[in-house]
Amino acid sequence: MNNSTNTDPAAGRSTTDQFVGVRAARVALASAPVPADSAAMVEQLEELEALRCQVAAGQLRVMDELRRARIAERVGAGAGQDRWETGIPREVGLALKVSPNRASSLLGTARALRSRLRHTLSRLTAGDLSPEKVAVIVAGLSHLDEPEAVRADRDLCEEAATLAGLGLRRLQDKVRQTAYALDPEGTLARIAAAAKDRRVTVRPVEDGMARVSILLPVAQAVGCYAALRAVASRIAGAGMEPRTLAQIMADTAFARLTGREVVEGQPVSVNLTVSDRVLLGEAAGTAHLDGGGTLPGEVARQLIGRAAEHDLAWLKRLYVTPGSGAVVGMDAKSRCFPKGLASLISARDRYCRTPYCDAPIAHGDHVTGHASGGATSVHNGQGLCRACNYAKEALGWTHDTVADPTGRHTVETTTPSGRRYRSTAPRQERPAAA
Repeated sequence: MNNSTNTDPAAGRSTTDQFVGVRAARVALASAPVPADSAAMVEQLEELEALRCQVAAGQLRVMDELRRARIAERVGAGAGQDRWETGIPREVGLALKVSPNRASSLLGTARALRSRLRHTLSRLTAGDLSPEKVAVIVAGLSHLDEPEAVRADRDLCEEAATLAGLGLRRLQDKVRQTAYALDPEGTLARIAAAAKDRRVTVRPVEDGMARVSILLPVAQAVGCYAALRAVASRIAGAGMEPRTLAQIMADTAFARLTGREVVEGQPVSVNLTVSDRVLLGEAAGTAHLDGGGTLPGEVARQLIGRAAEHDLAWLKRLYVTPGSGAVVGMDAKSRCFPKGLASLISARDRYCRTPYCDAPIAHGDHVTGHASGGATSVHNGQGLCRACNYAKEALGWTHDTVADPTGRHTVETTTPSGRRYRSTAPRQERPAAA
């Protein structure tokens, strides 16, 4: 922690004193008893929500100051402009225990609030706007030039009553209307340009399920949904159909995307890590599906069984140390990670190794850089997403493999501020005793 005692003229206290006071208030609030009276409970909820907003505003101010400080350091060191902000989202994400992608979004919000949306920041600090609503405003006004953004900020947030009572959807409509009134051409251009961001993503959710999301222009998206619903309605209307309308729509989407019915199995190659005894049903345990998360062994066997029936299953062996579940290493001489070694690292790490990131692995990375003598080996390798791999090369970051009591692969990252964070590879599931 920085021991500076700079004085804040507005408060008449040192910044260190203020920080200590905030920390004490946080501890006191966390241990405060819940009142017995329901009206007092509601009042306490309101106070806690106001505090949440104030804390969010404080975090945004601090992270923007950190961004400015890092840029100043890099300018002073002669770094090129394209490297000024490299690694800052990763550093903020580690501090907030969120992904670098989420931290990057927060940094953008912090910058916009400081430079263009002062009234929005005031409403957040006062507890009149939640952080979620602030994100809607920032995103909805991001395409406006500064004079229009400042005007929109004033129109929307100068008075607390303007947005009082609006939920997120109504707020989004209000922001869009305001932006369009101030810059019709820019708003239309933004909508037209957004089509380039269309994409498909998958994210695991609870109970062995996953959500496939397709981002499309709104007319296309509505058309897709209407087509699925029309097909499902015809099937359901034919009678003797045990599935719900929602289930028929989901099954129809799968069939149309893959060209196969759900009961035919999975034709797309996926990576499923499971112990041999769990695979053969000799012991209880779990498996890990790349992109799908942890699954019970029973579900994994069903997936493999269906695939095997249609000659769609292949087997590769992954060796781990008994007890600790640590993946056995192997060495290679090439600079780039060979395909087999990269696959081993990906199976070991499962997700990007930056703490809190959880993004899919895109690169096999040298912990100690190849240019610094780092070996191309499983011990000196880690799986990272693209953004984290590029960010780790920023000024002031160091990375080392360190010993861990579990015996599993562990990387210690040191940020430019001297903070240390450890990332240990997940334990490979060992089956329970028979």
